Amino acid sequence: MAENNNTPENEQDTPAEENTEKKTGKKKKKEIDPEKAAQKRYNRRKMKYGSVATAITIVVLAVVVAVNVVVDMLSDKIDMIVDLTPDGSFEVSENTMDYLASLNEPVQIVCMTNEQTFSTSTYIYYKQAYEILKKYEIYSDNIDVIFVDPVEDPTYANRFSTDFNYKGEISAYDIVVASDKRMKKLSIQDLYNTESYFDYSTFQQREDIVSSKAEQELTSAVMYVTDPDPMQAVVFKSETSCSSYDNVMNILSSNGFEVSEIDPLTESLPEETDLVVINAPLNDYDTNVIDELYDFLDNGGNLGKNLIYLADLTQKETANIDAFLAEWGIKVEQGTVGDQDPNNLQSQSYYVVRNYISENDFSGNVSQTSLPVINYQSRPITLLFDTKDTRTAVSLLQTKDTAFVLTAEMQEAAQNNEDPQIVNGVQTTMAVGRKYIFDSENKQVFSNVLVIGSAEDLDEAFTSSAYYNNGDYFVSILNTMTGKTTGINIVAKDLSAETFDMDQGKAGNYSTLFIIVIPAAVLIAGIVVFVRRRSK
Repeated sequence: MAENNNTPENEQDTPAEENTEKKTGKKKKKEIDPEKAAQKRYNRRKMKYGSVATAITIVVLAVVVAVNVVVDMLSDKIDMIVDLTPDGSFEVSENTMDYLASLNEPVQIVCMTNEQTFSTSTYIYYKQAYEILKKYEIYSDNIDVIFVDPVEDPTYANRFSTDFNYKGEISAYDIVVASDKRMKKLSIQDLYNTESYFDYSTFQQREDIVSSKAEQELTSAVMYVTDPDPMQAVVFKSETSCSSYDNVMNILSSNGFEVSEIDPLTESLPEETDLVVINAPLNDYDTNVIDELYDFLDNGGNLGKNLIYLADLTQKETANIDAFLAEWGIKVEQGTVGDQDPNNLQSQSYYVVRNYISENDFSGNVSQTSLPVINYQSRPITLLFDTKDTRTAVSLLQTKDTAFVLTAEMQEAAQNNEDPQIVNGVQTTMAVGRKYIFDSENKQVFSNVLVIGSAEDLDEAFTSSAYYNNGDYFVSILNTMTGKTTGINIVAKDLSAETFDMDQGKAGNYSTLFIIVIPAAVLIAGIVVFVRRRSK
């Protein structure tokens, strides 16, 4: 008997799942493989976090590049070097910073050497000079530091002959400071203080560098080339035993004076002289020299001239000089100023006395009046009058009332085992005599005679120390007398002390560490992390 099969042929071949879908009208959900689903979720998460990590990496790299570009652009105008030396040997003083900030005309500082050679030299004095040079460009928008390799550009120095009619020779490592007005050439040797001595091992005279005066010379040169009318200072050549002779000229030169020397016995003062310096002559001057000094200070009745006289214990009788000073109300006495109070002494010597500046018209440019001025075996000064007609005499530096004067009689009594009669009291060790007139605008015009009881007070050991006021006070007085508005005392830098420095080998090791080792370590660590993440 045949079966009755009413199902269409095509339905017989259709899977049961499809038949069910047709009958119910609903699509049956496909079964999902859990492993494949988990893999898909992992891949999506991986893509998401990988994209974020890539974006972060790109942003960080962009920031690093941007920071490096900005730092490179700012490094020429912002001091980004930290000086770790004990006395700031590779930094300029606040005095220089203030002066550079006030500079209002362009100045070029041309260093005749390749910058790479100069900056990477293993010679500590070249390194220090280079760092000081770069500071000038940082602290003033009007200073442009240029490095010229004379081998690559041998004709560059010719422009100074053309522009300034300079007749001298400009060699490798010379430094030329120039403005629109004038130029000044410094040799590399001008940037150092040296000390000569006899080497008994070789039986030769030798010279060692003891300190750097790069800042002094560079600031002085900038002052000179920008000064609209530099003052002329003349130093009298004379036989003297004091040690300050050269340093006085250095101080004057460092503060923008054009300094020259003449022999007063055979040469006359140049007409353009503004300041005369007489540094402790052993012997008296004849009346012709004294008359020339009178005429100089009177200036045809116009005044406006200045003289500095430094006394010393070693001087002989100077009757003519004494009579000249008396006209200005000042007498330099015989004897040596000492002090019995140990608190007022330096180096435990009765005759090296610490004095302190009182406020006066001449101390306005002293930055720290609390620092002492050292009087080294000073002769006492007596004021012969306070006011006389159009003249005044003023004490500029005095001791405490525990001071005394050691006279020849007291020394003789001590040698005879007798007690010298000590008289205590305030002693003057620095004074100024002034004469004035009224000009056509009814303003006072002065001629000044500054007298210092000891020439040794201006020895470099005192004027170049940051612990004494000898240099600052002298410059302040000098500026007040001459009417100069700029002038600074800059301390020499001792580079013999231990500094934070490295030799070529150490520099290479540090370069390898920071340029190769550390970046390689970071790269390897990144690869390891990347591989481990991919394997999970």
